Amino acid sequence: MNKQMRFAAALPLIGLNAAWVIFMVAAWFEHKENLVLNFDGPQSLPEVKASTYTYLAAIAVFSIVASIAHRLADTHDAAGSTPDKASHAVLRFASLAVIVGLVAGAIFAVGTFLSSFQNYTNTPVTLTGRLLGVYLPIILATGLVVYVLLRVTVYRKSAANNHDASGKPNPQQRAMVLGYTLPIVATALAIILGMAFWDFQGQNLDNWVWVVILAIVAAGLIFGTRFAVAAKPAKPAPLRPRLTGAGAAGAITLNYVLAVIFGSVVTVMSFNIGASSFSVIENDSQTRTIKWISDLLLPAYVMLLLVTVAIYATLVTRHKTTSTKAE
Repeated sequence: MNKQMRFAAALPLIGLNAAWVIFMVAAWFEHKENLVLNFDGPQSLPEVKASTYTYLAAIAVFSIVASIAHRLADTHDAAGSTPDKASHAVLRFASLAVIVGLVAGAIFAVGTFLSSFQNYTNTPVTLTGRLLGVYLPIILATGLVVYVLLRVTVYRKSAANNHDASGKPNPQQRAMVLGYTLPIVATALAIILGMAFWDFQGQNLDNWVWVVILAIVAAGLIFGTRFAVAAKPAKPAPLRPRLTGAGAAGAITLNYVLAVIFGSVVTVMSFNIGASSFSVIENDSQTRTIKWISDLLLPAYVMLLLVTVAIYATLVTRHKTTSTKAE
């Protein structure tokens, strides 16, 4: 595996570590906001929360860094005249990281929408609070998902033949863009519209409003599918030769699968333990104690470091002998 592929393999893990740090900052913000709710009275809870945007920043950092890794691996794979196991492996790993980022962005948007129905204050909801506290985060999350999705699908290097001679997207690629984005944008529009009617109707949704919301989502799916079908080439591209490997590769594959499972489980544990550690903080002085850091926060991050080392070492070691050129 050459240096470029090693760097591409490391990028999603670097993004994951950066996202963890930002996620912990968001958890600290959320803890401070909950203290306001518990001790200063429900009327003091802000409508616009710093934790909301910080959580989104963590997702954005991970997703964009993963998409950069995907672009590097895809460029290397598309440039090769013969199949390359290393680039294929890194590309699959980066694709998995991108999918995780996209799912996280979608969950964030839906979670922001659902949490906005919970009103812990006795004061009426303000327009500014709704715009900045609910609508804008959903719009930003939607934009993030669309940007990353198009970056790793329509505008990937291996899809360069979708451009015409001038380098501009041709009708087929424009149809593909609409095929990918219409369902996502329609769903986001439906969510925002539902939230607006929730406020206008005194925190209640009429059944016909639900009909309109679902109709928008359905229209996005229908027209998105139509554009996606229109983007299909009349003549499918020739398949690249399949990669062949030794029959003894079963043990290597098994270890890689186990490493991915290990990484997934431990990553969830790391984020959960790190975020929940803030719930035991009672005042600002305790946040600065070495005991809190060493007993709660530090072990959570060490878990993430274990994942980083295990996944990277497994991915690189599997393809040590695939590179024929000097690195």
